[in-house]
Amino acid sequence: MTQTLQERRSPLPSSPDIDLFELYRRMRVLRRMDEVLAELVAERLITGPMHLGIGQEAAGIGATAALRPGDMVTATHRPHAQYVGLGLPLGRTFAEMMGRVDGQCGGRGGHMLIADAEHGLLAPSGIVGHSLLFAVGHGLAQKRAGQGAVTLCVTGDGAVNSGAFNESLNMAALWRLPVVVLVENNGYGLSVRLDRHSHQTELYRRAAGYGIPGEVVDGNDVEAVHQAVSAAVARARDGQGPVLVEALTFRNNGFSSSDRGGYRDPDEGAGVTDPLELAARRLRERGASVEELAEIDRLAAVEIDEAVAFAKASPWPDTEALFEYAAKWDEGARR
Repeated sequence: MTQTLQERRSPLPSSPDIDLFELYRRMRVLRRMDEVLAELVAERLITGPMHLGIGQEAAGIGATAALRPGDMVTATHRPHAQYVGLGLPLGRTFAEMMGRVDGQCGGRGGHMLIADAEHGLLAPSGIVGHSLLFAVGHGLAQKRAGQGAVTLCVTGDGAVNSGAFNESLNMAALWRLPVVVLVENNGYGLSVRLDRHSHQTELYRRAAGYGIPGEVVDGNDVEAVHQAVSAAVARARDGQGPVLVEALTFRNNGFSSSDRGGYRDPDEGAGVTDPLELAARRLRERGASVEELAEIDRLAAVEIDEAVAFAKASPWPDTEALFEYAAKWDEGARR
């Protein structure tokens, strides 16, 4: 590896030709982001529920790296991989989570409802599974526009039995929409194990009922996810319709910061491969030095520290402006 770290940092989002070095860097930034978010919640600098994705980095980072400018993404209530993978300015993102005025939504959206149209991110719904409905709408608009754009819809195993999942997959297949549905299967819908709410636990097989391709992939292998989603995106972009990709992964933390635990076997994750460790091992096998990987870790920490500092320096929204905004929203809703 002769390129410098700075030379290896590619623009976001990136082409399907992105290398493992850059994928690892993004996963490292994401891991550090979630670690710091846990600290900020403990310090009550961020309030409300916090849904971390430690252990699931490969799925979101690998998938978003398959996109190009002009594509759109819908996310779940665990969306931090999309924030990092799409290249959102993380200072503004932390400010949004802290309720500060410099956040993407002026501090009104919190950690899981951030929208950033410039970077192709649609705000998720607070209702499980409804991001699929948004994806159908945007996929239809993209098809009519005829510019080859694709919507990546990230959802979870807890949403597959919702009416929205069935309706969305059916319409996307019927209209051959350029939509790729990525199911991040971490084995639990909140505290309910997958086999207790779904008779068919091999979720990619659901695709057959809609007459579309379905594929399962190791969701802890960022290269495998990237390859599978890149192929699905290329198919959708070519006008061949939707694809369902199931990424098998593991959630190392609780469902949210309010999770009381007690529903999982403590040894359940003992045999699960950490996606960052897997990527780092491959990089070493391909010639990366320990020092290079340590430098990525250091720069990731610096990036997050700078983002947090920006957020802490951001002012609080003006109280009167908040009331005026709420009043306008209510007035629009009544119309």
